[in-house]
Formats: sequence, C-alpha cells, structure tokens
Amino acid sequence: MKTIPYRCDESRHKALLSMARDSGTSVQRLFDNFVTNVIAERQAEDRFVARQQRGNPASGRKLLLEIRQRITPKP
Repeated sequence: MKTIPYRCDESRHKALLSMARDSGTSVQRLFDNFVTNVIAERQAEDRFVARQQRGNPASGRKLLLEIRQRITPKP
C-alpha cells in the first residue's frame, strides 16, 4: 500500500473530520471512497466512449425508442 500525502487548509481539515465523524468512518475511508468513485466514473466514461466509437447511431436510436415505449404508461 502506498501513502499519498494531502495538504489542506484548516477549514477543509475540520470539514473532513466532521464528515468522517458524522458518517462513522475515518478520513482515510472518505478518501478511499472518493478515489474509488473517481476511478469508477473514469472507467465507465472510457467504456462509454469505446462503445460510442464502434456503435451504430441508427441502432441506438431504435433501441432508445423501444425503451421509451416500454416505460411509457399506457392509458
């Protein structure tokens, strides 16, 4: 495991400690959750872009229309 130092001003430090206490966790866990979410979002974006590049716009529009028809309530 690697250590990454993080410097912040006093107000951010207090806010982080408060958030950690309120959620019943540590500042370390808050950072770990943050980093995990950032990485997951980036990976999802990369997958989306890759699919977009090899995708078929006409097929995608057809699929969206089918989904809309399924979720639209029938009178």
